Amino acid sequence: MVAVTRSLPAPPELVSRWAAVLEEAGLRPRVLEIVDRFPELRSLEIPFPQVEGSDIGLADLLLEKPEEVLAAGARAMRELLPVAGPEADGLRLRVTQLPVTVRKSIRSIRESDLNRFIALDGIVRKATEVRPQIREAIFSCLSCRAEIPELQDDAGFVLREPTECTGCGRPASRTRFRLLPEKSTYFDAQRIEIQENPETLKGGAHPQGLAVLLTEDLTGHVIPGSRVVANGPLKSLQRPGLGRSGVARSTTFDMMLVGNSVESKRRVYEEIVISEDDERLITSFRNDPNVIDKLVLSLAPTIKGMEQEKEAIALQLFGGVEKRHPDGVRVRGDIHVLLVGDPGTAKSQLLRYIFEVAPGGIYTSGKGATAAGLTAAAVKDDFGGGRWVLEAGMLVLADGGMACVDELDKMTPEDRSAMHEALEQQTVSIAKAGITATLNARCPVLAAANPKWGRFTDQPIADQIDLPPTLLSRFDVIFSIKDKPESNRDRQLANQILLSHQEGEGQSATGPWVVMPGAAQAPFPPDLLRKYIAYARRNVRPVLANEALATIEDFYVKVRKLGEAENAPVPITARQLEALVRLSEASARARLSPVVTVRDAERATRIVESFLQRVAMQAGGALDVDLITTGVGHGQRAQFETLLELMRELQDAGGGRFTMEELKGRAEKASIPSARTEALFHHLRSAGEVMEVRPGVWQLVRF
Repeated sequence: MVAVTRSLPAPPELVSRWAAVLEEAGLRPRVLEIVDRFPELRSLEIPFPQVEGSDIGLADLLLEKPEEVLAAGARAMRELLPVAGPEADGLRLRVTQLPVTVRKSIRSIRESDLNRFIALDGIVRKATEVRPQIREAIFSCLSCRAEIPELQDDAGFVLREPTECTGCGRPASRTRFRLLPEKSTYFDAQRIEIQENPETLKGGAHPQGLAVLLTEDLTGHVIPGSRVVANGPLKSLQRPGLGRSGVARSTTFDMMLVGNSVESKRRVYEEIVISEDDERLITSFRNDPNVIDKLVLSLAPTIKGMEQEKEAIALQLFGGVEKRHPDGVRVRGDIHVLLVGDPGTAKSQLLRYIFEVAPGGIYTSGKGATAAGLTAAAVKDDFGGGRWVLEAGMLVLADGGMACVDELDKMTPEDRSAMHEALEQQTVSIAKAGITATLNARCPVLAAANPKWGRFTDQPIADQIDLPPTLLSRFDVIFSIKDKPESNRDRQLANQILLSHQEGEGQSATGPWVVMPGAAQAPFPPDLLRKYIAYARRNVRPVLANEALATIEDFYVKVRKLGEAENAPVPITARQLEALVRLSEASARARLSPVVTVRDAERATRIVESFLQRVAMQAGGALDVDLITTGVGHGQRAQFETLLELMRELQDAGGGRFTMEELKGRAEKASIPSARTEALFHHLRSAGEVMEVRPGVWQLVRF
């Protein structure tokens, strides 16, 4: 579409038209209030539809010539004042709620948009510190001492000097100018970078970003991870490059939005457009007793099996209800799920499907993820003119959406430790180079990992999960997925895979993809599933019924009773109790029900009981939640105590020293196998409990 440029009326006419708009909107009292509270307040916000309703011609001119028209609006504000004091020069007019026709995606911006009023919708990825920037620089001529004012470009980094002295007439080549900082005028400035929303990207496209300049009272209000709509004129900036004269002569220009207003957005689910027909179709599932089963069938339908895992992930997509107590404590509603499985069990394929279907989903692999890339970082780069810049990582950018982390076990321990705060408190704290900030990371995390030795063995599963207990304890649900040969299941799986390949062979090879069978058979196609999730999270906040509370309470107390016997392990803790509540609320939300029923509570207890039996069960069949929360089970803890006591006895009898052979001999008499003794001893050595005084001879560090 080619923009039609209108001729700009004379400034007095623009001012009078703005004054009429402001009077019609009844904004005179608001202007007086702003002046009374200046400089705490200095801006008047007016919605674009209000301007359009009063003067459609002025609204069109605002979109085409924003700088001149906004300047006239600021002068109109001053005319509404009975007495215009010095603070009147600082009044600003901010226009919000721009029409959809000027709301641009970053990758669709072209040269025809330059100098026009546009709106950008996205996530704040970077933000500089708020610092004063010079607006009008006062220079002194070193030859005649005359003072020369030079207006600066707000969007530029380079200080512009006078070309000649107005006093003696000498050009810049024959004299020098000295900046007078104390006489110059300044304004607060902050640069942010807005990145495209993840849900708008297709085919794994790389998200593009655009710099936005915020000035005066717009600064300091947005942080990385915030979802905003930035409105303002689009300006061009010449890229640095030295020509023959030593000044910038590059023919390529960058773009920057000079922010006029910034509108904050709360959640990603508000962005998904749901038509009336979509809403009628979605609400038709409200009374369907099998809707959750249909949701499970719709998750990665080409991956057969894994029904329990898919059921937990389906509930994760809907999530529980976030709560804030009167004392300010926040309880998260998001559900974190971890899949630990053998190679070839389709974990990565399942994660990729969830990433595609979840609103606001972001995917990464642990191999290429660092602590800064997952959480946030303070970095120095050209974006901030060489200053420190706060840059958001994956979990911050996924705020309000969904984070999928594959190959979690391949990450370094330092990078994994950065996730602890993000999983439980759902915040990311940064303290570096004078930057102290807390960013939001309110998103459920779906992670996948492989066992310690690549494949599960006959050892206890908890011992084969190569992740720190402090990280494991923050996941609400942990599933182990074993790949055991089984003739009937293997034949069914092979038949399904081969049939899908056979049906795909008949498709045209020139198409961008081949539609596999099964996806079309899903009760919820991906597009409808996204809308269903968004509708449920947007409109349904279920409340626990008394019967559901009693069901959860009875289950918790029943399982806890298993640990009341003497020397019995602790089978469940309050962490799992909160997980039960979140899963129950997610089940009700998936059914579009405002009340959590007994059926929802029973579904939650079944999922939690299943995952505890998989990863928190001792060899004897007793549940021991310490296996995943502390890394040391009850039986192992007792063996540690026995081994330490044997070491003390050997030291007392052997002059303060003992050998490994002596320890193994005494341990076998105490019913601890030799291999187990070596494993426990290695753990104690790593913990600094024993030391080698000479080859083959050991001593306890603490008696």
